[in-house]
Amino acid sequence: MKNQEKIAHIVELVGQRADNIFTARGYCCSESVIVVINQAFRGDLSPELALRLGSGFCHGMGGAGCTCGSLAGAEVAISLFLGPRQAAGMKAKEFEKVAKEMHDRFKARFSTTCCRVLLKRRKEKNGATCKELTVGGAEIAAGLILEQRPDLAVKVDLDFLGVRESKLGVLGRKLLGKE
Repeated sequence: MKNQEKIAHIVELVGQRADNIFTARGYCCSESVIVVINQAFRGDLSPELALRLGSGFCHGMGGAGCTCGSLAGAEVAISLFLGPRQAAGMKAKEFEKVAKEMHDRFKARFSTTCCRVLLKRRKEKNGATCKELTVGGAEIAAGLILEQRPDLAVKVDLDFLGVRESKLGVLGRKLLGKE
């Protein structure tokens, strides 16, 4: 598999896993994106901390309807791997361009970044669902990370990305105290 094909495959798997976690675990968009990107690229956050970091962005900043949580979560996720405060991070001005590119790609794909507008469109049946926004945010973030750091492709946790959980399985683990 050529490098571009491998990257495209990883991006697709990240989107599928974000969809699965959003659906099976009931995480909100931002939580799902941060958890998936962190774990897929073997970030240094525990799954619990990654989840907690995303909680304030749900429903457009805690229900305020502002920036879509998927976009906010994606910005946090790319910061984990590309941000200037990382050992292998980018210079601040260069990272700023990547963070803006995350915003611009999200807006190009969904035509707006405002949660309130996105939800209104969904109700009118001509917009993306929260699950589709979650998938899109995760895919765009993964693509940007791999464009800037193609070396991370070999570190990707394909086993994690290949897992498909069910709501019933998650509930069972919770009842058994394993989650």
